[in-house]
Amino acid sequence: MKNLIKLMREDDELNETKMRWILLLVIFMWGSNFVFTKLLLEMFPFWTLLFFRNLFAAFGLLWIVRKFLFITPGTKKMWVYVLGASIIGVVINNVLFQIGLKYTLATNASLIMGLTSLATAFISFLIFSVPLRWKQMLGITLGFFGVLLVVLKGSLMNLFTLSFNIGDLYIVGALITFSISFIFIKKATDLKFPPAIISLYAYALSSFCYLPMVIWEQATQGWSEFPSSVLLWLMLIYVGVFPTGVGNMLWNQGISILGPGQCAIFMNGVPVIAAITAVIVLDEPILLLQIIGFLFIGSGVILGSQNSRHGVKKETVNPPV
Repeated sequence: MKNLIKLMREDDELNETKMRWILLLVIFMWGSNFVFTKLLLEMFPFWTLLFFRNLFAAFGLLWIVRKFLFITPGTKKMWVYVLGASIIGVVINNVLFQIGLKYTLATNASLIMGLTSLATAFISFLIFSVPLRWKQMLGITLGFFGVLLVVLKGSLMNLFTLSFNIGDLYIVGALITFSISFIFIKKATDLKFPPAIISLYAYALSSFCYLPMVIWEQATQGWSEFPSSVLLWLMLIYVGVFPTGVGNMLWNQGISILGPGQCAIFMNGVPVIAAITAVIVLDEPILLLQIIGFLFIGSGVILGSQNSRHGVKKETVNPPV
């Protein structure tokens, strides 16, 4: 962990190869996050879980960047970028994500979030003028079809009768907000604002926003809804510090070094890790439709996230105003 933190503080020494290995670690953390959060939702009240998860993330990040707390957004434009990433990418996104997990399978949620890379490629085209090649357009189409298979359960009639899992729709909302937040993260990091500080602001702000809801929730339930199991609290600390806090920080760092398109291809591994963990921990079944959906999403991600190294570097050096 110390070596990882050292790498994060020495941006000039962090090359693309090291960043890719670090992103693989993030994917393992995020894959497990779907399953552990699903389990914790059964034991903790909704807002209480959300608050403590993000609070632990903020404390973990505070310790990591404690020597760099003097770095603050110096301009109004930078504040817009940091607050945009915080509110859209964490405050709103986490609510949608957790509601979605409450009503759908962890495997389903991970499959839908696997479309992040394709949404990122499309956003890069709209905002950063990164051209969409035919492989990327085909990838977006394949990925979208794969998510439709999962969300509509293989039947178009479900679209017209609205007989699909509402949790899947919330996860789609989480996917959209997560992808939109890349705009603000990319703009901020292109102006040399540290990704770790962005993450710290995001989780500190979200904890503050969720606190009134926790007080209301606990007041209505008589302040007696806190689990007493040490194992559950340790699991919550893990989910907060690692997949939530450190994982988000490393992902933001990946965006600043590799660019959104190159970085997002790693999301392809999240459904695999989540599915394996869900079978082991939650005893969730792996359905044939999910496998087919994963194949479409995975193929789409591989095609849609391809970008030239030159394009990534150009995107990073010349941010849009």
